[in-house]
Amino acid sequence: MSGNVIVQYKGFFDYGLLNKLLMDFMKYVEKNNIDSYFFKKVQIVMVEMLENNYQYTHLIEDELKYENFEPEFKIVNSDLDFKVIASNPILTNDAYQLKAHIDKINDFSREDLKTNYKDTLKEGMYIKNANSGTGLIRIAKVSKNKINYSFRKINNKLLYYTIEILVAPK
Repeated sequence: MSGNVIVQYKGFFDYGLLNKLLMDFMKYVEKNNIDSYFFKKVQIVMVEMLENNYQYTHLIEDELKYENFEPEFKIVNSDLDFKVIASNPILTNDAYQLKAHIDKINDFSREDLKTNYKDTLKEGMYIKNANSGTGLIRIAKVSKNKINYSFRKINNKLLYYTIEILVAPK
């Protein structure tokens, strides 16, 4: 991978760690005079990716007890852009639905993405204790780029899922 790694962490996340990673990135932004609008875009993508990772891995933590595959997160400075990358184990049974969701998001036009985001938020207001599915939509909407993803087999029950998104200044 080309570029400089700005923020990197391997292990299971919690909200305290999320704050530390945000602070590490903020220090880099201040030191390098990164535009605040650009910082906010990367920050939104970062928070959505880490929250998705945190929430999912906690749902399946019993399945992960004896596995040696930890979540990973990093931000890479790639020329004028930032590449935000997150990886975590996922149940094989959940991969098809996730892939279909990302493919659908990647097929949306910008206008369709905005409309779908609003509709998903509205629907989510009426669903108790359920993820409304807005995280990935918001990542695509904010970054204005397609979501790249991959799955690598760990065993018959688990895959290692990686999501990568390029966030540009404008």
